[in-house]
Amino acid sequence: MHGFGVYEFGNGHRYEGAWHEGRRQGLGMYTFRNGETQAGHWEDGVLSCPTEQTTRHGSSFSISHSKVLDTVQQARKAAEKAHEVVKVEERVNRAVMVANRAANAARVAATKAVQTQTFYRSSGDDPV
Repeated sequence: MHGFGVYEFGNGHRYEGAWHEGRRQGLGMYTFRNGETQAGHWEDGVLSCPTEQTTRHGSSFSISHSKVLDTVQQARKAAEKAHEVVKVEERVNRAVMVANRAANAARVAATKAVQTQTFYRSSGDDPV
């Protein structure tokens, strides 16, 4: 996983936000199955700076909760688009499969027609 995205864990938890090489990295929101959330900046899979919190160094640096929510919305949209692409790919693959079957059926019919024509010519019975 890399970039923005949504991941639903098997235990019912969900992460929406930025990923880097399979780990939560950047702005994102983790939602537990009970509905509680942790949002903010993630580093190497760990929430390093929760929204509206003071950092360890005593500075007043904080991350706006609305900025995280905007990022999560972008991740949701990206996930929806990716899901739609999969649906389109499935439809295209089905259409290609049907077209291949039709082409094979046409080849078989053409081969049989040629064989039938050859059979009648060689036997001297020319049905007209």
